[in-house]
Amino acid sequence: MDIGRPEQSEIFYRRVHRKDHDQIALDAEMIRLLIAINEKKSLSQIAAEVQMEPTTLKKNLGRLIQLGLVEPVKKGLPVLDKIFLQALNINLSRAIGPMAELLIEEVVSEMEITGPGIPVDQAAEMITALSHEIPDPEKRIEFKKSMMDILNKKRIYTEEPRP
Repeated sequence: MDIGRPEQSEIFYRRVHRKDHDQIALDAEMIRLLIAINEKKSLSQIAAEVQMEPTTLKKNLGRLIQLGLVEPVKKGLPVLDKIFLQALNINLSRAIGPMAELLIEEVVSEMEITGPGIPVDQAAEMITALSHEIPDPEKRIEFKKSMMDILNKKRIYTEEPRP
């Protein structure tokens, strides 16, 4: 667990009530960390709150997990659904023709997007990358404007569990 990596620092944890009544020993840092853990706070937020060194935080969190006092929580990641992809394909096809679908697949692959939808936080990047493939400046502007309008107005997304 490298809490310095963004995918690790955005993991959420929650406290667990143990069913056994075995006594366990916790030091002050473990107690401080346990008190700060709340499934609404990401690990990066907890780290900032308790102000622990990353190695100490990692060690204490690992021990709390091992003791069965905390567990990771899967949070949903908002993704744009297939309606957004259809709109993307239609608008790009208007600008460049039948190559649109291939370009979308290429950009999705380059951005390493997997799963059933486009993560909301990557949609603008995807629109920009595709717009660079439109040679006509007017069509490029029209494509970006229409897609950003769709992105801002519709907010077509669902929650997908994080891996």
